[in-house]
Parts: sequence; C-alpha cells; structure tokens
Amino acid sequence: MTPGWPLARTVLLKLVRLAAVLFVVSLLCFLSLSLLPGDPAQAILGESASPQAVAALHEQLGLDRPFLERFLGWLGNAVQGDLGRSYATNQTVAQIIAERAPVTIELIVLSQLIAIAAAIPAAVAAAARRGSAVDRGMSLWVFTVLSTPNFVVGFVLIWVFAVQLGLYPANGYVPVSAGIGQHLGSLLLPSLTLAAAPFALYQRVLRADLVETYGQEFMQVARAKGISPLRAAMRHAFRPSLLNLTTSVGVTVGVLIGSDVIVETLFSLPGLGAELAHSVSARDYAEVQGLVLVIAAAFVLINAAVDLIYGLIDPRLRARSRAVTR
Repeated sequence: MTPGWPLARTVLLKLVRLAAVLFVVSLLCFLSLSLLPGDPAQAILGESASPQAVAALHEQLGLDRPFLERFLGWLGNAVQGDLGRSYATNQTVAQIIAERAPVTIELIVLSQLIAIAAAIPAAVAAAARRGSAVDRGMSLWVFTVLSTPNFVVGFVLIWVFAVQLGLYPANGYVPVSAGIGQHLGSLLLPSLTLAAAPFALYQRVLRADLVETYGQEFMQVARAKGISPLRAAMRHAFRPSLLNLTTSVGVTVGVLIGSDVIVETLFSLPGLGAELAHSVSARDYAEVQGLVLVIAAAFVLINAAVDLIYGLIDPRLRARSRAVTR
C-alpha cells in the first residue's frame, strides 16, 4: 500500500458522503417544494392572469413535466454547475448566490469572531473560579442568552443602540465602497445578534472542558509549582480543551449559514438568508433549490474541515485515524 493511500481513502470517503448528503437534501427539497401550496406561474403573472397564460408559463418553466423528470433534469444541470434561472428575474441562480454570499459570509465570520473572543475569557474566568459568584453569575447570563430567540436579541439591540442611543443604523447594508467604518457599523448589530447564542454555547462547552482538564494530573503539578489558575488555564489547560469547542464552532457555523434568515431579514441585509426567505415567499423554486444546495454543501464541507482540524489540535487523533485506515 502506498504511503499516501490512507489520506486519499479518507478524502474519497468524505467526497462520497458529501455527494450522498447533497443528493438526499436536493431530493427532499425538490419534493417539499412540489408539495407547497400555490403556483409559481400564478405568483409570477399575478392573480389576474388568464388560465392560458398560466399554462403557457408552466410549459416554459417545465412545471408541466412529471416530478422525477424535472428533478433528474435539474440534477444533471446542477452537476455541470448550472443551477438554473430565477423564475422572477430570469437571472442565473449562480449569479444571485455569487452576489449575495459575501454578505452572509462576512456576517457569519464577524459573529463567530465576536462569539469566540467573548466566550474564551468568560469560560476561563468561570472555570478558574468555579462555584464562585463569578461562575454563578456567568451561568445565569449564559442560560438567559440561550433561552432568548435571535429576533428578540435583535430587537433589544436595535432599541438600545439605534433608537435610544442612535449609535448605529437600525437596518440596511452599507457596502465597503462607502467606507470601512460605515460598512462595519451596518454589520455590527446583526453580528452581535447572530453571535449571542454561539457565545453562550461556546462558553458552556469550554468551561466544562476546562473544569475537567483542571482535574488532570498535569494541572495538579502546575498548581503545585505555584502557577496561578488563570495562567495555568492559558498555558496548560486550553489546548486539551479545544476539541469540543472546535466541534461546536464547526456545527454552529454550518447551522448559521441556513439560520441567519431571521437576522438578515430583520436588519435588511442582502445576504443568502434574506434571499432564501424572499424566494420561498415568491414560489421561486429554481432559486430555492439552488440556495438550499449551496447551503447544504457549505454545511458538509465545514464539518469535513473540522475533522481535519482535529488532527492539528491533537496529533493522537491523526495517528489513530491512520491506524484505522491501514
């Protein structure tokens, strides 16, 4: 067996799983759209359209063909990179995604940076002083955030920072060309809204792992040497506690790609989430199908990347994976 075979086999298996997941997601999405009430042709032409015009548009869009024929035709085009055209605008779905994706990607990246930057010191402080007033207060705050829906967090932030203080715009998107300060200002409140739940999750996961790590023998040796709890956490306990945090970040980022619909709609951001909500309400099946496929692919690819990152964090997992594939 060649030295590179285990890695090639692992990559091949992940690609097969990716293809299987995307096929199932596409099929279920196509089936769900076909069961939705309403007629895309009627939605495009309006309620006053004649039955003849609706029937002609059905034929033009291929909606008069059987379900399996339509799905296989769409799937064959999608494999070649053709996701179809929007029923409403006749713009290619790929072009719509290319225009909207940067806003969503930037929003998710900013929200994750905020969530991680806030969760790490909060978890370290709570774990180093577990059972103290700091730990109990942080737990109360985290559980409050976890139980609060995103749209409520967004409304509170808008009321405080936009309405009362007037520091940031309540909604709307400012492109980078208008100035980096204004651009980031238009994304700050949405990013904070999207970061709330991930922050709470990351803090609880990392705190639990740090508390467990503090009980290990090497941490007892570090404390015996007179190293402070905070310094011991940053120098010795943090890296062994990163695995579950990495898993949480990977899963959360994948989920946020599809769940930022509310945030983008609330703040009037031209991202994939808002476009997905609009295309569903407009019965734009071609656009919905393409958006769902891209979101599902991003979710699977991110989780595959997390598996690869595991080996960088803990070399023992990389060695174990090689042993299994031999």
